[in-house]
Amino acid sequence: MLLRLRRILGCDFSRVLGVLMAMATGPMAAGDVRGQEPASTPVTLESLRSMGPAEIEAVYRAGTSAAIPSGRVRGTALLSPGTRRARWLSRGAKLVWQGKVIAPDQSTAVNRFFGVKMIRGQLYQAPSWLDGAPSLILDYAGTSRLYARNRDEIRQVGPGLFLGLMYDRTTEPPRLSMYFALQADE
Repeated sequence: MLLRLRRILGCDFSRVLGVLMAMATGPMAAGDVRGQEPASTPVTLESLRSMGPAEIEAVYRAGTSAAIPSGRVRGTALLSPGTRRARWLSRGAKLVWQGKVIAPDQSTAVNRFFGVKMIRGQLYQAPSWLDGAPSLILDYAGTSRLYARNRDEIRQVGPGLFLGLMYDRTTEPPRLSMYFALQADE
């Protein structure tokens, strides 16, 4: 499948992912941090796009661990949160990553990159690395060589809206590397 993508795109898929991850991880540490409290209005994708890291994490802490509806869920990478370029990067990243496909039995999810299903992970409930509270975990360690170093945590933050944290598990402690949102059609 990666060879087919390489031929179609004329580039190495792993390099494209590397560039996307570099865009997501670099500015997050240096991005401007806005207030600590989430907005009192309902959380929307647009409001998440305008938040800084502390606000996003506050919304995540207030979320609940809930099953994501099976089938396709639209995804949005929340890159460089709290900076002026966050909205632009988030919209541009949609060309690369479109979301996930959740299995009907809720045991696995597959990411959609360039409109193609790839990079499967195991879904299960476990404590969050952020705050220890229950979260839906998407673990790639046993299912993907390319993403084995990553683990996603997901919580519901609004009707049909889920907020995710991606961790790099190769550091001690694991490093939060990016945020993302998932939207299920209601």
